[in-house]
Amino acid sequence: MPIEIKVGDAYGDAFSDAVDVAFSRPGDRGRGAFRRELFAADIAAGRMIAAYDGDRVVGTFANYQNTVTVPGGAAIPAAAVSSVSVAQSHRRRGILSSMMASALRQSADAGEPLSILIPAEWPIYGRFGYGHSTDEVRYRFDSKRCAPARPLPGTVDYASAGEWLQEAPAVYDRLRAATPGAIERRNQWWEREAGLLTHDGKPTDKDQLFALYRDESGTVRGSACYEVKAGGWEGFIADDSATAYFAAEGPVARVRLLQFLWEQDWITTFDVHKFPADDSWRHLMANPRFARETARYDVLWTRVLDVVAALGARTYEGEGRLVLAVTDPAGYAEGVYALEGGPSGASVKRTTETPDLTLPVQTLGALYFGHHAATALARVGEATEEKAGALAVADRMFKTAIPPHCATWF
Repeated sequence: MPIEIKVGDAYGDAFSDAVDVAFSRPGDRGRGAFRRELFAADIAAGRMIAAYDGDRVVGTFANYQNTVTVPGGAAIPAAAVSSVSVAQSHRRRGILSSMMASALRQSADAGEPLSILIPAEWPIYGRFGYGHSTDEVRYRFDSKRCAPARPLPGTVDYASAGEWLQEAPAVYDRLRAATPGAIERRNQWWEREAGLLTHDGKPTDKDQLFALYRDESGTVRGSACYEVKAGGWEGFIADDSATAYFAAEGPVARVRLLQFLWEQDWITTFDVHKFPADDSWRHLMANPRFARETARYDVLWTRVLDVVAALGARTYEGEGRLVLAVTDPAGYAEGVYALEGGPSGASVKRTTETPDLTLPVQTLGALYFGHHAATALARVGEATEEKAGALAVADRMFKTAIPPHCATWF
């Protein structure tokens, strides 16, 4: 029986359960009704894609609607790809390729210049035109040896889940507006993160603690939620650990929240996940060696669908002009484009000029948010300089002083 790809209202219990099995979370099955309510708008818009072998769901693909902040602060439409799976029993039959082709066509028709995703595995998505465009970092802190380099302003205090829910979204929205690669948090993200909205109606907010940082004016500029794991009491000495997630407007807010954790009596070490690759905050620690990087990994990958709209929406660190030849087997980004841009904006148009740089669409995605330098990508064969000096111009234009960051997994 041939595999049938259905685009539209494909979401139901079978879809939901297929995702849980594919991601090795069989205990999460049976949550289809809960998820269907959360993602009702995307379901109604026909943004779910499924592969069927008869009546059985053997492939899943969510093509959520969202916006993403680009360098310069504009928020542009983007398709946020998630819940991608193919049943182990149905691999290598072209199912993912078929679902991806349907999704990219859907996004292009909807006028979304970008498609973004967080890949479970590195090798999969480059062949569909996605390029690695942001990183994030995990740190482990030695609480008893950490200290600020100098007294820092503001205060940090505990908050209830309800208080955190009331204050934290505004912090994130201001942070998102200033952070390339950041997306909107939709579908009751905050209620779910706080543990106030769960699939079984049983709140889990008491499983974690919440804190808010206020600057000297009393405005909330940072939020944290964290869980404490009890350690042993060998020799009657406490040895607890914690895992935390932050949203902080700037390095001072970040370090004040860190200080709140490292000064707690029983916590000897704690981990912070989803930190940006920007580590300027470490200079506010007396000895940043006690903030040890434990992992660095790729997060956001970007696929450019409309070159003119995407490149025209962002600003550029330095003034410059480039003629880019973009190759795209799927055709969406294929062409030669003249880009003129700088800190105040950009103009982009198709052209018949001789290109300065030739690059595949996945390299354009890797460059787009400013994480990579074109020169570095060219060294490994991911771009070709056709005109001497073009790579230096691309570095000056595309690379951002502050690395992009997508703190919201989707």
